[in-house]
Amino acid sequence: MARNRPASEEDDLVTGPFRAFLDELVKAQKRFSEAPDADPELAAQGLSRHLLNLLEIQTLQSRRDSTRFEMENVADARYLKAVLADEILLNTPWTGRERWTAYLLESTLFRTNVAGDLVFRKIEQLLSDREPSRRGVARLYLFGLAMGFQGKFRDTDAAAQLRNYREELYEFVYQRRADLGGRDRVVADAAYANTLSHIAPRKLPTVSRWTVMFVLAFVSMLAISEMLWLWQSWPVRNALHGDAVTGVSP
Repeated sequence: MARNRPASEEDDLVTGPFRAFLDELVKAQKRFSEAPDADPELAAQGLSRHLLNLLEIQTLQSRRDSTRFEMENVADARYLKAVLADEILLNTPWTGRERWTAYLLESTLFRTNVAGDLVFRKIEQLLSDREPSRRGVARLYLFGLAMGFQGKFRDTDAAAQLRNYREELYEFVYQRRADLGGRDRVVADAAYANTLSHIAPRKLPTVSRWTVMFVLAFVSMLAISEMLWLWQSWPVRNALHGDAVTGVSP
């Protein structure tokens, strides 16, 4: 029986495991590549077995905690994790890269090799339906594209098309345009929580060039007059100093 989860954790059923899977994928890829005398065949075989076990464990946990209405999201998340791992392992340097085609997760789990086209058909279906309950899965597809999934568009001039998919997914998931450069957008709301925004800004009074010149001239005159006074009064002060010394002598 599925557990009741708070509304704030609605997407944790797919988002949390998805992030955990990608984190382990990166670590395991590095681990199998750095093994002493790593053999490409053994590295690919070992990593495939490790990722399949992880996918199986995550799927069992998600099915245990999900309702029947969430099963489609769980299935989509499972497929996307598998094909994204294949895409990464086929297109990034590591020891077992050349042998990975023999251990594709999509082929092993789903007996298909159509992810390059199917992923984008699923994205288009999500964007066409705009079903609120599917925003969690749409977020995963957005993550996948951000991680570098290109599928059928790889090695083609399709940067604009991929960017369009990302922007539409972002707008569907977060209900706002992906406009990071907007003047009203902030990176972290907390940084503005204690800002005194109700106080109107006041500018310092403008100082004209003539005012600055007058102040400089006035200060210069004071300095010159002080020097003149010291020069003219020097004999008097010197005589007074001599009389004072003579008066105290025995």
